[in-house]
Amino acid sequence: MMQFKDDVRIRHRQKQRYVHWARVWFIIAGVGILFFVLVLGYFYVSLTPMRHDEARLQRFVKEKTDIATVEQIDVDHRQHTIYAITGTTASGKEKVAIVDSKMSRAKTYSRTDGLTDKQLRQLILTNYKPKKIYSANISDYQNTLVWEVSYKGQDNALNYITLDFKTGKSYRVINGL
Repeated sequence: MMQFKDDVRIRHRQKQRYVHWARVWFIIAGVGILFFVLVLGYFYVSLTPMRHDEARLQRFVKEKTDIATVEQIDVDHRQHTIYAITGTTASGKEKVAIVDSKMSRAKTYSRTDGLTDKQLRQLILTNYKPKKIYSANISDYQNTLVWEVSYKGQDNALNYITLDFKTGKSYRVINGL
């Protein structure tokens, strides 16, 4: 009987004590790919309303104004939402359309009537001496076409200015946000 127990013990295979590193890496890669796909899906779903609004704005502007090609859409959420759509007409003139959130009306302005991007940049650099300019967008402020500029000041604080679209005169300056 003793011999039988020894034979069973001898024939019984020992469990492998080493880790299959290939399996571990495949699992890590699978989890990483799954995480990446979930993050990508989240951003796609969360940005869907914005894509629909942009498409709706482009259709509205092309119907109600003479802008044929939309180049840029800026959104301003101050007291109510205002969209500034920059584009070109069929003849090649640059125009700006200001549209309210209800898309009931659109006011158009000639882009050449205002400061150019280069002039605006030079004005900001000379008068306000920023370390970095974050954004410069066209908007509507008290029924006047304006530039809204945010920048990092010399004291590393976030600053915000509202400048007249044509002259560059400041309407509102907010330092140290």
